[in-house]
Amino acid sequence: MTDYLITGGSDGLGLAAAKLLTAQNDSHVTLVARSEAHLREAVAQLPGAGHDFIVADLVQPEGVSLVVQRLGVRHYDVLINNAGSGLYGAFAELPLEAQLRMMRLNIESVTVLSHAYLRQAKPGDALVNTASFLAYAPFPGAAIYSATKAFVATLSESLWWEQKKKGVYVLGFSPGVIATQFHGAAGKSVAVFPGVLVQSPERAARELAAALHKRRSPRVITGVATRLLIWLQRLVSRKMAINMMGKRSPK
Repeated sequence: MTDYLITGGSDGLGLAAAKLLTAQNDSHVTLVARSEAHLREAVAQLPGAGHDFIVADLVQPEGVSLVVQRLGVRHYDVLINNAGSGLYGAFAELPLEAQLRMMRLNIESVTVLSHAYLRQAKPGDALVNTASFLAYAPFPGAAIYSATKAFVATLSESLWWEQKKKGVYVLGFSPGVIATQFHGAAGKSVAVFPGVLVQSPERAARELAAALHKRRSPRVITGVATRLLIWLQRLVSRKMAINMMGKRSPK
């Protein structure tokens, strides 16, 4: 029996991963999100029984504390820190408070929950932090989002090294462009990205599940085209790489 806790689990990648992981093996899943109605719908879609949820807004300290409390009383074999948000627009033109809220969700909640989880993790446990391919390809028009995901990616790779001798696996999971409601909520359409970079939540979830099974690398970037883009950026100057991304800017 494997116990998973997945934040941002009521839709998108989080829900796709929950469906896949529960279908693959005998497991229980706890989903975390803001909407109780959406969480109830999500849990009803999962195969098996015994799944539950936590209603928590991880932008707020009280919401993060609810999840920390659960981690203190129940052991989870895998924590997937997947909750996150984005904003499209020029940094100086977007409301500062909205960008700070995004930082609290994308950075602070991930840091707090990772710390709480690793303090009690046992050999064989795993922590997955969802970053983004934009952690490695800064995106004008989504500057703070890119920066928050660079933090998550760097943190996760460092924690991978710190925890590996303890037998705890840490993965920085960096999906390419996933076709979800994320983009509409962030202020633009997924169409701002080339179609070759876009993948379904289910496809990204399959790569996440495969990485959890293999437990080899501290970093996974999903999608062949996305990995090629990141590799190509290493061959050009930093100025050229940022100019290339800027031409696709949704601002």
